[in-house]
Amino acid sequence: MQTLSSQDAFQLSKSFRDISVWLGNYRFAKWDQMSEEQRRAIEDAEWSLLNASADIRTVAIGLVLDETHLSYEALQEVTSDAKRTLEQLAAIRKAITIATAAVSLAGAIVSRDSGAIVNSARGLYDAMREA
Repeated sequence: MQTLSSQDAFQLSKSFRDISVWLGNYRFAKWDQMSEEQRRAIEDAEWSLLNASADIRTVAIGLVLDETHLSYEALQEVTSDAKRTLEQLAAIRKAITIATAAVSLAGAIVSRDSGAIVNSARGLYDAMREA
């Protein structure tokens, strides 16, 4: 017997859900023609199939992880790497902000504009303090 793939499990889940929906529609369409016991039997089957569909979908998700050879450890490593990368990007952004402020101060000094020098120096100080 061939091993069940995640795609197969998802399809089975959908099929059981479809049957459950069909049973619910049938039960309401034939309501007056059925006894209370018949309605209850169909409703019980409807809910059992819906629950089975959800259970099979859960199995399918597990199969996806198995098929892609992803483990909790691998997922944890990837998310940790992403966090480190974001932290590095934040540090780079701070460095660029400081460099831009320093260039601004240098330009103000070259232009001998005392107001611009004061503002640029304050900007560089603020950028370094925030870093």
